[in-house]
Amino acid sequence: MYEVGMYGGSFNPLHLGHVNDIIQASNQCKKLYVVLSVTDDPNEIDHRERYMWLKSVTKHMDNVEVIEIFDKNTSKDTYDWEAGVRDIKESIGKPISVVFSGDDYKGKNRWETLYPESKIVYFPRSEINISSTEIRNNPYKYYDYLPRVVQQYYVKKVCVVGTESCGKSTLVRNLAMFFNTTHVEEAGRYICDDAGGIDNMQKYHYFEILFKHKQLEKEALTNARKVMLIDTDSLITLYYYNLGFKDNDPLNQAFTNIAEGISVLNNYDLYLFLEPDVRWVQDGTRTYGEQSVREQNNLDLKALLEKNGIPYVTIRGSYQKRYEDSKNKILELVRGA
Repeated sequence: MYEVGMYGGSFNPLHLGHVNDIIQASNQCKKLYVVLSVTDDPNEIDHRERYMWLKSVTKHMDNVEVIEIFDKNTSKDTYDWEAGVRDIKESIGKPISVVFSGDDYKGKNRWETLYPESKIVYFPRSEINISSTEIRNNPYKYYDYLPRVVQQYYVKKVCVVGTESCGKSTLVRNLAMFFNTTHVEEAGRYICDDAGGIDNMQKYHYFEILFKHKQLEKEALTNARKVMLIDTDSLITLYYYNLGFKDNDPLNQAFTNIAEGISVLNNYDLYLFLEPDVRWVQDGTRTYGEQSVREQNNLDLKALLEKNGIPYVTIRGSYQKRYEDSKNKILELVRGA
């Protein structure tokens, strides 16, 4: 059993090969330092994300500590290895008994030169033969090499929007089943039911919708695979809030600020906008069934998305055509990533 071990990398992104190495290294040390190397390279994933991933996969390992070492270089090609080692040794503050590394560095004599006082242990890459570079170039091809917490980072979020009764909920469920992933149902349905129906909705109910919907999205993301389907967004909720409440209450501006802020935070990868060219069905939560009103609401919703700088893909036609067109747009999104 070694006293102090060190295993480092940029973990850009963290993959199961790294995780396997960390487990093996932690089993051999009383104390293991996992060193996250951070440079000024703009192509690196935010170091806070990478630190969070490392903390997540090691939180049950009492003998593991994650530390960050910052370097002013903009890429690995200009990295000052000797300066980096000095920073690592200073940060750890005690003699390093062993340095762990993948065997792709074996024979280069790098670690033996930089850590002459330490034993060097190489882990075979062949056990989980993947690299961060391969994953960055095609994350969805190598998706199963990512820990669950890292998979969430790469999930493409697809939001389906439109006026009342244009098939959003059913389409979202069907697409989620096809892509074998999770979906977020419209929170307003449940809150509307609890309120006693659409005519009994008060302003605070709409605030609940905004926050509940975001909570449901966070929960669904933990088990999503490659894509996640979302029924409606905060701007659509804002639109119907404004239809229902036309007074000069200062609360209205607060609601607008929150809804627009959530929309910016969402940063969805694809919006599918469903046209109201299927029949309107009353489900107890709907109000605007006249076709002329549906068409006006449709135009207003598009204008609201455009005002907020949100591009969207229009989906129209029969339910079968909507399903096929939506499915193909999502496949394009994933394949082109």
